Formats: sequence, structure tokens, C-alpha cells
Amino acid sequence: MLEIGMVSTVCDLGVAARTIQNNCILLVKEGRGRYQNLWSLPKGSVGDGELPEEAVLRELEEETGAVGDIIGLSAVRSTLSGRKPAIFLCYDVRLTSPITNTVTDEISESGWFDLSQLKSLDWVSETMHNLAIDSLSGPRKSLQSSSPLSKSSDSYFVYNINNHAEFLI
Repeated sequence: MLEIGMVSTVCDLGVAARTIQNNCILLVKEGRGRYQNLWSLPKGSVGDGELPEEAVLRELEEETGAVGDIIGLSAVRSTLSGRKPAIFLCYDVRLTSPITNTVTDEISESGWFDLSQLKSLDWVSETMHNLAIDSLSGPRKSLQSSSPLSKSSDSYFVYNINNHAEFLI
């Protein structure tokens, strides 16, 4: 019997929180680094030993002081950074507390913006700009998380839109 070992791939894994209230989206302005003075969703990297779901809520709190709950997974961007996969997960998040930190060492400004204001901003990336536009341009949909019956851990997430049962034989 031939045994094949699993191959691990190291990737750059980032997350963003897309938060909407009163037809406005929460954005932050980068205060330093290569994206200084550019706007984006609250975002950051997933740390070692951290789930993406934990990271997005941590980044939201670090950058805005607000606490939230994940509604669902709204977008996935994948690309290569050099020869390494770069994966970016955007979550729809509902605030459960108000914004308290509008300025941190990373963030110079934060605010709520409506659709008409998005075009005039300087963005970290086209991806961020498009995610913001999509969120304010009609009904939003996101994949909901559910835990499978075979797993009891709270740190196990499965995102489903449908199961395509009619295609299974």
C-alpha cells in the first residue's frame, strides 16, 4: 500500500470586517505604512493559532474599538503573492457595541460612508472599493456558518450556500 503524506502550503491569510448601519459602511483610514492615508474596511492578518473568525473580530476591535458578531462570509479573494497563495476573507459583521477608538497607532480616522461618498475616497485596493460598493448597492447575501453534527468544537466552521444533493449518486 502506497502512503502519501499531506503537503502543507503556507499562505498569506487576511480578513476584513464589512459593517453596515443606516445604509452606510464603516471604513478606516490607514495611519502608517505603505497604505498610509488610504481607506479600507477594518482589516488585518490572521495570526498563528488564530481562526479567521477570531482575527476579523479582533481587527475590528483593535481598529475601531467596536465589538461585533459575524453574520456570514461575504467574499473570498485569492491571488499569488510571489509564489505564495494570498487569501483574503471578508465577513459581514454586525456591531454589538459602538465605535470608541477613532484614532489608533494604525488608524488615523474612521467613519460611516454612504454609496455616493465611496467614489471620492482613495482606496487601499480595488477589492476594498468593490466590496464597499457591493455592500451598499442592493440586498447583501453572505454564506452562513453552521457546525456539522460530527464536530462538537465551537471553533469549527462550515460555510454553505447549498448542498447540490441532486448531483450526488
